[in-house]
Amino acid sequence: MSAQKVKLNAATPRTERLEAFAARALDFDEVVGTLERFAATGLGLRALNELVPLDDDAARRGLRRVEEMCVLTRGSAEPPFSGVCDPLPALIHAHKAGRALEDEALVALRGFLEALERLTQWLADRAQECPTLGLLATGMPDLRALRARIEKTVDDRGRVKDDASPLLARARREASEISSQIDKKLRDIIARPDIRVVLSDTNPHRRGGRPALAVKAKSQGRVAGIVHDRSQTGETVFVEPREVVALGNRHLELEADMRREIERILLELTRAVLRDEDAITEAAERLARLEIALIGARYAAESKGRATAVAGERGAAQGLVLRAARHPLLLEQQRLGRLAEVQPVDVRLGGDFDLLIITGPNTGGKTLALKTAGLAGLFARCGLPFPCSEGSVVPLYDGIVADIGDEQEISQSLSTFSSHLRRIKAGLERAGPKTLFLLDELGGGTDPDEGAALSEAILETLMEAGAPTLASTHIGKLKEFAFRHPRSENACVEFDAATLSPRYKLLVGTPGESGALVIARRLGLPGKLIDRAHTRIARRDVEVQKLMSDMRHARTQAERVRGEAESRLADAERATKAIEEKKLEIERKGEMLEAEAQRGIEERVREARRKIERIQPLLAQVPAGLRKVLEESVSELDAELSGAALSDRRAQFLDKLVKGSFVYLPRYRQRVAVLKVDRAKREIKVSLNSMNMTVSFDEVTAYESR
Repeated sequence: MSAQKVKLNAATPRTERLEAFAARALDFDEVVGTLERFAATGLGLRALNELVPLDDDAARRGLRRVEEMCVLTRGSAEPPFSGVCDPLPALIHAHKAGRALEDEALVALRGFLEALERLTQWLADRAQECPTLGLLATGMPDLRALRARIEKTVDDRGRVKDDASPLLARARREASEISSQIDKKLRDIIARPDIRVVLSDTNPHRRGGRPALAVKAKSQGRVAGIVHDRSQTGETVFVEPREVVALGNRHLELEADMRREIERILLELTRAVLRDEDAITEAAERLARLEIALIGARYAAESKGRATAVAGERGAAQGLVLRAARHPLLLEQQRLGRLAEVQPVDVRLGGDFDLLIITGPNTGGKTLALKTAGLAGLFARCGLPFPCSEGSVVPLYDGIVADIGDEQEISQSLSTFSSHLRRIKAGLERAGPKTLFLLDELGGGTDPDEGAALSEAILETLMEAGAPTLASTHIGKLKEFAFRHPRSENACVEFDAATLSPRYKLLVGTPGESGALVIARRLGLPGKLIDRAHTRIARRDVEVQKLMSDMRHARTQAERVRGEAESRLADAERATKAIEEKKLEIERKGEMLEAEAQRGIEERVREARRKIERIQPLLAQVPAGLRKVLEESVSELDAELSGAALSDRRAQFLDKLVKGSFVYLPRYRQRVAVLKVDRAKREIKVSLNSMNMTVSFDEVTAYESR
């Protein structure tokens, strides 16, 4: 199964898409759960919980969005997500229930649409410095008409406005008048001395929607009218006086009319919303991608992680290169105070070798190295940053096969060895250059000789398929495998024999020892027993041990030289990046200064134009001979002012004006949307406070006055 054309709401079940990347074996859902606290909205939370592997282009865009967001958040420029909600559950409910959207849903949708416009403009304003984020604004659905309709129909609490329809306005007005009449009649009745003495209290009441007075039960006959209710004690009855019955009947009729009209209005509004459902869904998905980038940037800042480079792209190395990578779940344990320190791990695969055989003692970190590498590959496919250092590179694998753990198979009455073979068999069916294999304890659970033979055959098959593979094992013969195959390499995990504790450090190029005899001696087994075991090992493998020792020394030296070279390269890359960031900062400051200057020029030009406008009516009072000269001078001055205001930046701003753009009107001190552009007349039509008006190019700017 490949990870092609995967979208946030793709039809393929999420479990199937993640299964191709061994998400369960890598504890992906648990890892994603640690990121939930970085979400700003319910929309982002849903997007996070629906994360799936993306296709190549989408994954690259996701990683670049995180990169750009990291730059913005370092400058405290997070996107304004206030008001954003997840609009889709309410739309789905409206479909299923066949009912109008409720007031809370409409208020939330209105807030979402307002935030959508704000965030679209925020993205557009940053498209030049953050082009991949800016693409989210390109082609963003225009839902301003729907927002305007919702605003016109319901108020901030979701209550249908009086002017939503003439019938509703008329009914509410009449109902209000009748309610006032009822209140007046009730007050008049209460004021009568013969009535006041029989009332339990002098306040008007409502029972079943009808106006009523609280009358003492023993004096019920003293107030003519309809009894609607009785108190729990039975000492008070609630009577609707005969004088207000007709008014009460009319009021109920009007309330029924209003309910029907409100239901009709809300149904029409809901239909309008559902007609734009595809556009709302598209907008929600784009904002979800934006928030995923924000979540990624926040996580990268806390974990000192980064959006990993994609292998082979923009000068990045081929294959997997992880520098100082840390497992996300261990970082979470450290954050919660349950772990003092997280040891980083370095992993290489796919450059000089496609197979890395990791050996060493139990609890030394072999499984941790495999899971960290797998998670890095899955994170890259999902467009998420990973906790690692600069210089880390991750290929976009098409899938991951992980033979790690056997708990589920054991519960199904399968042996440990059988469970390993079932997973490996399923993985071999899709082995290829872009499928990462993670094989933990390869060859374990059976006879060592047979396990070694079978493991070698599996590794040779994977190498023939070109599948990048990380395999951990305790089988000594597999250490020799790497020496016989040029595209394979040994590695070991460091272990402190003195303290019997792992160091969680992976040494590439060095085969490891299980450390069984060292551990046995440290645990106090008899010395003669340990010596006898050493004698047996030496008698059986003395030549192999010597050869491996020599190779280990040579590989260790080579790896040390490689490490030094990579360190120098990383220093050079950091210096280059710092220079580029400084250059961009200088360019941004220059643009800001130019913008400030341009704004000042435009404001002075507008002030000069206003003075010219005040002068022009006075020209009619000047003698004809002088008037012509003055008119020509004023026209020349006006033309010169137009030239003064038109810098290259402003020319570009005017050239890019299209329907849907936002401009600032200094005269009204408001930012408004462009409805139409007439370049021939050098005019634009804008919407200002729900009114359409036409203004000249000279009256608009991209910069808001302070």
